[in-house]
Amino acid sequence: MKRILNLQSAASKILFGRVLAAFGLSALVLSGGILNAASPDFSTSIPRGGKAGSEVRVTLMGNRLSDAEEILFHQPGMSFKDLKVVDDKKVEVTLVIAPDCRLGEHHFRVRCRSGISFARNFWVSQFPNHDEVEPNDDFAAPQKIPMNVTIEAEAKPEETDYYLVSVKKGERISVEVEGLRINNIPQNIAIDPYVSILNKDRFEIASADGSALLKQESILSIVAPEDGDYIVEVRDSAYQGRGRYRAHIGHFPRPTGIYPAGGKPGTEMEFSLLGDVKGAYKAKIKLPEKADNDTFGVFAAHEGLLPPSPNNVRISPLENALEVEPNNTHTEAAAVAGALPLAFNGILQQEGDVDFFKFTAKKDQSFQFRVFANSIGSPVDPVLTIYNEKMGSLGSSDDADGTKDSRVDFKAPADGTYFVRINDMLSRGGADFVYRIETISPPPGIDVTMPEMIRNEFQHMKQFNVPQGGYYAMVVNTARRGVAGDLKVEMPALPAGVTMVSGTVPRSVSQFPILLKAAPDAPVGGGLFDLVVKTVEGANPVSGKFVQTLDLVRGPQNGVPYYTKPFDKLPVAVAEATPFSVTIDQPKVPIVRNGTMKLKVRAHREEGYDNRITVRFPWLPPGISSPATMIFPEKATEIEYELNANANAEINEWNLTVIAESDGGKGVMYNAAPFINLSVEEPFVNVKLTMTSAKQGETVEMVAEVEHLRDYTAEGQVQLYGLPAHSTAEARPVKSGVESLSFPIVTTDKTPVGQHKGVFCTVTLMQDGEPIVHRLAMGSVFRVDPKPKEVAAAPAPAAKPAAPAEKKEKPLSRLEQLRLEAQKEKAAP
Repeated sequence: MKRILNLQSAASKILFGRVLAAFGLSALVLSGGILNAASPDFSTSIPRGGKAGSEVRVTLMGNRLSDAEEILFHQPGMSFKDLKVVDDKKVEVTLVIAPDCRLGEHHFRVRCRSGISFARNFWVSQFPNHDEVEPNDDFAAPQKIPMNVTIEAEAKPEETDYYLVSVKKGERISVEVEGLRINNIPQNIAIDPYVSILNKDRFEIASADGSALLKQESILSIVAPEDGDYIVEVRDSAYQGRGRYRAHIGHFPRPTGIYPAGGKPGTEMEFSLLGDVKGAYKAKIKLPEKADNDTFGVFAAHEGLLPPSPNNVRISPLENALEVEPNNTHTEAAAVAGALPLAFNGILQQEGDVDFFKFTAKKDQSFQFRVFANSIGSPVDPVLTIYNEKMGSLGSSDDADGTKDSRVDFKAPADGTYFVRINDMLSRGGADFVYRIETISPPPGIDVTMPEMIRNEFQHMKQFNVPQGGYYAMVVNTARRGVAGDLKVEMPALPAGVTMVSGTVPRSVSQFPILLKAAPDAPVGGGLFDLVVKTVEGANPVSGKFVQTLDLVRGPQNGVPYYTKPFDKLPVAVAEATPFSVTIDQPKVPIVRNGTMKLKVRAHREEGYDNRITVRFPWLPPGISSPATMIFPEKATEIEYELNANANAEINEWNLTVIAESDGGKGVMYNAAPFINLSVEEPFVNVKLTMTSAKQGETVEMVAEVEHLRDYTAEGQVQLYGLPAHSTAEARPVKSGVESLSFPIVTTDKTPVGQHKGVFCTVTLMQDGEPIVHRLAMGSVFRVDPKPKEVAAAPAPAAKPAAPAEKKEKPLSRLEQLRLEAQKEKAAP
């Protein structure tokens, strides 16, 4: 299989211990910059999974874990007990896995008194864990293991692990590896698994390097050709990786496809499981009422065992339309029963296979045709095309929306018959080349996410650790689909002592800040909570629930996200109080379009806490900008943070806060300022500066034409800026009714010659003791010409001779004058 990411060895990042080295715990920030700033930092666990119906003692590793109190689980079926802090980098805990706990990937976080960690995954198996025993890197001396176990092991560079199993003829030998997905070494892939099954004579029966179902994770199954011993080989495909892996080795089925690839929520359906080494088999499955991303993982048993990971199907209210062969051409395609919207389901069963479906539509009916294939684990790389009755193309798509799957937006140009065609990009096909085409008219909705706060780290500042007596700010992204009007943000439940401070999200913006506030006596604790955004107006409100895609594995180059999962809960905790807080002085005046404002930000420090504090605006209103960060130096308690409003800054009243962060020696602590109200208004005046020119050394007047746009009473001041060096102009007063001002600009012999196009002026009006600053007439021009050269006076003419004709002498050049003067000086006694 083609490698998606280039492997790099993580060995260079080892600082302590063989196991810890595999997870790069010492390399917290490989790319420099801010620490991965959630305190605490939970990096990995050993072991990386456990058996359903068992209790597993797990070691959690990371940094700043000495105040750990609780494990927060994103999925049901697991609990914890007997949590013991070993030291700042290690916690031991017993995970209790229920017998009916869903197999596969789970996610949990560590909650400490200082806050909640990033999410990490943990894997649940039907088999007991079985530890790798070194040495097992010699084919002649493999580690003997029973069947139906999950190996917990470590891959190392330039090493191969061998496991010996004994089976009967006709039994399955199946292997599935969790490697790439369970390691989170920054900027590196720990292991890209390669597996093979060999007989005792070292003849390779089968091998796998990646899979369509699990991308770069390997799956492999054979039917034993005879009784005897077989060797399972596991290694990194390039012999470079270093990291943990889990290898399920047993008699379990391993279907690689499922058909049909979707069904209605809450219904029981019979599915065909395809691609298993013993042939296809069927299973009746009850589908849930809802599922994350409308995708559900089916675990279909065969001969008493389950595959270690599921086959994914779509959960959708659409009726299924199943392909009927032959349908390789539009003339063969049978009309589907029923009208759109439908879900077309089929299999590209052999190389070169093309499938057509025939449907009818009324003029101006609009549907989005979306393929689900690669995104649900099918090997199909689809190409989708829609035709009219005369086979004229109405739209085609290969890859869409950042995936390898296709999407075509269709609007029927007339009543009639239409065709949809699907094929693989490379004309491949096979028994498990399953696809599903959903035709939908997207209902009104609101997508709710949060922005990426720093590059290459989706989880940064996505856990909301609210300090006792303090605040935490978050920014909500909203994407309206067929929805207009203002929105409101709700969190139906929060930790004890925590309240949300929010405002209405104006219809003109897609981002908006909210604050979480913890009372001083709020108990330290936390959990996972819902966030919902709703329309304010209308009899039938539309709502959207927060869903965020978080990165679990990033690899080279440049930290590209490789393995991600959607999360629909916000981690919110009350953390211990920080030794500092920040506030912003409420301005008494507005900021105007084409204006500036300096906000006074204050740091309130506990006695003895003198560390540097960095503040930033997590969000600014449309048309308002500021420096990215400002810093309180050690011991400082006041700074000014400048805002700039452009000509299109949106007129409104806005909530504004800053987030403050400071490292007190145990990771970064956060606190936010209470909201202030920022009023953005129209300017009071406008000014045009006339183009003016002067010669070096001259004083000239630049005229300002003043236009009064709004009433004001106090006298203001106008100041020119952007004048060239060695030129000055004094500020001039302005008041209501003044239509023009004159600025004497004084230049010198040193004032640079040329056109100076950066001239502008500020108009400062005082109101309630605070300035309203306009920045106007940007790009005005002041031209400076060279000073005229001085010409020396010519010598007095000689006395006229008595001759009747007057003869004028030729004037001396400047050079000749200088020579003459030099001769005179030399001749003088």
